[in-house]
Amino acid sequence: MIKVLIVDDEYIMRQGLKYMIDWEQEGFEIVGEATNGAEALQCIETLTPQIIICDIVMPQLDGVDFSEAVHRMYPRIQTIILSGYDKYEYVRHTLINGVVDYILKPTLNPEELRRVLQKAVDRIPGARMGSTSGEVHYEHLVERYLLGHDNEWNRELNARCFPASYLRIFAVTSGRETDNDRNISEVLYQKLQREVVGEPLSSLHKMWLSLKEGMFCILWNYELSEEKGMLEALEKTVAQMQLLCPGVFGVLSRRLNRPENLRQVYQQDILKNAEKAFYYQGSSFLISTGKEEEETPQIEKFDFFKYNHMLNNKQYREAITLLGEYNRRAVEGQMDVYRLKNQIKNMIYHFLDFLQLGDEIQEEYRKKYFKFINRSLYAQDYLECVDSILKEMEKLSGQSGQQTDERIDRMLAYIEKNYKEDLKLEDLAGEFNFNYHYLSAYFSQQMQEGFSDYLNRVRINKACKLLQESTLPISQISSEVGYAEHSYFCRVFKKVTGETPSVWRRNA
Repeated sequence: MIKVLIVDDEYIMRQGLKYMIDWEQEGFEIVGEATNGAEALQCIETLTPQIIICDIVMPQLDGVDFSEAVHRMYPRIQTIILSGYDKYEYVRHTLINGVVDYILKPTLNPEELRRVLQKAVDRIPGARMGSTSGEVHYEHLVERYLLGHDNEWNRELNARCFPASYLRIFAVTSGRETDNDRNISEVLYQKLQREVVGEPLSSLHKMWLSLKEGMFCILWNYELSEEKGMLEALEKTVAQMQLLCPGVFGVLSRRLNRPENLRQVYQQDILKNAEKAFYYQGSSFLISTGKEEEETPQIEKFDFFKYNHMLNNKQYREAITLLGEYNRRAVEGQMDVYRLKNQIKNMIYHFLDFLQLGDEIQEEYRKKYFKFINRSLYAQDYLECVDSILKEMEKLSGQSGQQTDERIDRMLAYIEKNYKEDLKLEDLAGEFNFNYHYLSAYFSQQMQEGFSDYLNRVRINKACKLLQESTLPISQISSEVGYAEHSYFCRVFKKVTGETPSVWRRNA
């Protein structure tokens, strides 16, 4: 199933799109809705859509800015723009930002929607649209079961799709991120298609599955006498694909004879091993036994509170040491690669934010660092990359962990005690007998950030602890740490941590 997210501030428009075609029969699943671009950006990580249908005129973040953000942050996602205006100039900027096409709302009909969806699907390697003929697409039923959308296995599939005795899932990932990522994926997909129609693979029963972006999956159904030839052919295929793209990695699940166990095998053998190329430099193929998870050591959660405290006190060198040591332990424990890279990027962004470099300079460093991290194919490359980044960050800080003076220490202690209150800089000035304007300059000079930014960091630090250690609703946590407006709390939380409160709690 191809995942679709609908973004439009008009409820009637969202409902009209949902019922305009039979999405499931066409091979799509609507995974969510959003009323504006800002809301949509917050749920992309969780919903992982492959296609976004987005209105161009929306509050908070319009379609132009939203499409630019999606193109920059999630280049693999295909975006379709809805426009109520028949003016090419109005949508020209969205097309520059990689948008697939735009649809005029007044002329929107099922045929036009299918046409544009097909155009988007053509840009997703391995994806396909369904048919309007009414035929049953058995691949979709298998995909729904593996992804957890259907709880029960459809036993009709056994006789119709799996006549042989044994099953195995085979997956290939490219393991790289480049400016030309989509073209690389297309080349790899075409190569895989050519290989599976050759001997001995052509005689085996197979089913192509679309389960995860950037991963090609085939479900094989075979007899035991065919297994040796199949394994040799698949290993050879992956080795040839690796010549085209060094980061290619293939995973073959354990053998099973009960189709209803496919979901468990997909989750344990495929998903948990698909990125092992990162840790297995020099290898291109893993045949899973199902025991790999038992051999992987557990990794403790990064001490964000300690890290944040160090940054608050300008102990930059200590913060960098803490981050570097944890990063090495995470690699040694073979942490999930997406989580590993996303976490280090969040902590680097958090560090840069404390340095008060200015928006343009900070964004320049962020882009440079994130680009290097994303393109690290293997663990050793990644460690060397991060070490280099951390050394440069230490030079940027220009600090050696010096402590603040006694007056600012007392002010920080006062903020720590009263952060739940409606605390303002005027209150601090009155408490410590400071002139308001002088205190503003003094605080910024000592802490390298303004009073409001520092107070926000203290509150978000406390919120993180409550999210991790309690089951309180997020709305209640926002008031517990001093925020009267829940929406403002969520915006500040995302700015400080790089994640929404709900995503942070889930990862914790």
